Amino acid sequence: MKHLYILPIFILMMSLSASAQRSMKNLPDYNNKLVHFGFSVGVNSMTFGVTQCDDFYQRTDIYGVEAKKYTGFHVGPIANLRLNKYFDFRALFDLSFNQRDLIYYYYPEESQKTISNETISVNSTLLEFPVQFKYRAERMHNFAPYVIAGGNFRYDLTAGKPKEGELSVKLKKIDPCVEWGGGFDFYLPYFKFSIELKYSKGINNCLEYDDTKYTQCIKDLKSNAFVISLHFEG
Repeated sequence: MKHLYILPIFILMMSLSASAQRSMKNLPDYNNKLVHFGFSVGVNSMTFGVTQCDDFYQRTDIYGVEAKKYTGFHVGPIANLRLNKYFDFRALFDLSFNQRDLIYYYYPEESQKTISNETISVNSTLLEFPVQFKYRAERMHNFAPYVIAGGNFRYDLTAGKPKEGELSVKLKKIDPCVEWGGGFDFYLPYFKFSIELKYSKGINNCLEYDDTKYTQCIKDLKSNAFVISLHFEG
C-alpha cells in the first residue's frame, strides 16, 4: 500500500511503450548528438539502514531501534554526454526534500504491560550531485530500455540544525552513496521522455554521535532510498 504511486507510473510506461512502437519515428538523429540538457522531477522513499551497537542487548534503556520511511520529492537539471553508440555519461543536480523517523522502543516499566516507544523525526533538505554511466540498448523505433550505475554526493543543508526544544539526532552534512537502476527512453516529437527507477545506498555512517542514548545505541546508520524519476531532455 505504501508504494501505490508506482502503479500509475507503470501503466503510463506501458502505454507509452505501446504507442512508441506504432507511431512514426521521432527525433531520428537524437542519439547522434554529443550533448543533451534537460530536467528531472521525481519521488523517493528514503529510510535508514540501522546497525545496533555491539553491546545493544546488554543495555537496559532501549529495547530496539527501527527506521520509518516517508515519500519525498526532488527536482533538478540534467546534462548528458554521449560517449559512443550505447554509452552516455550524465550529471544531475537535484534539490531533494525528505523525512525519516527513528523509532526507539523502551522496556516496559512495572506499571506497564506493553513496550513504550519514542519517535525522532529527521527532516533533510539535500543538494544531490549524481553522476552516472548509462548503457542504452538498441533503439526500437521510439523506445529504448537502459541501465545506469554511478555515485551520488549528498550535502545536507539542514544537518546539525535541530528545532529548539525538540529531541533530535544529528546527521553528517556529507553523505556519499552508490546508485544503480534502469529505465525506459521514449522519443516523442519534440523531446525525449524517460521513466527511471534506481536504488541508492549510503557508503558511510551518517550519524553524528553525542552523549545521549539515542546515538550511543547505534553502531552504524546509513541512508537508503528507492527513487522514481521522470526525465525530460531536449
